[in-house]
Amino acid sequence: MAPTQSHLVPSDRGGYEAVVRDACQVRRFEHEPVPRADVEHMVALASCAASPCSSQAWRLIAVQDHELLAAMQAAVRERFEELALRPQLALHERMRAAAIKQALLFAKAPLCIAVLALPPSSPMKELMELAGVSREEHDRLCARPELQGAGAAVQVLSSSAHAMGYAACWTCAPIVAGERLQELLEVAPPARLVALVAVGLPAELATTPRRLPLEQILSFR
Repeated sequence: MAPTQSHLVPSDRGGYEAVVRDACQVRRFEHEPVPRADVEHMVALASCAASPCSSQAWRLIAVQDHELLAAMQAAVRERFEELALRPQLALHERMRAAAIKQALLFAKAPLCIAVLALPPSSPMKELMELAGVSREEHDRLCARPELQGAGAAVQVLSSSAHAMGYAACWTCAPIVAGERLQELLEVAPPARLVALVAVGLPAELATTPRRLPLEQILSFR
């Protein structure tokens, strides 16, 4: 098949591409609060993210309360301390220290957005239920659509924050203490906490993470 002509025009390579390409890593945030209007704007843009069957099977909780953030931080730290007691980790203190540093990052930002996934609702799910397929087999066959949708929302949320001048750090490490965090956030089943996103003005020079070359991530058939 002959290659088709690209539909991109120079104007298409402006703002959007800059936001995506310049997405940066920040680990230190200013203490300045994120205005509610800015939070709502980020989330409104995130709501435009693609999701399986347009289900939007996710919800977001904006956490700015200092006492709640401190309690969440303590819960994650306590969970890591419990894990440290396991003999299998005795020789891996450096790895554990690096992991807990990453896991506690969310509490250092003035805004933490908790990402919840909801059970998917789709014709495929109904078919699987009618066929008597177990939850485990459904997850294997359908590749967890609720997590795919939540991930897409987080990507748009993070890019939107960046476009507005904020830094955003997407982390799943704190979910090791997910059950306790859900209690603190008053998350009721069947919703489940799957990620946290730290948001705030950057307090350090942002760095752009290294990306794999295109030939390693793309193939044509």
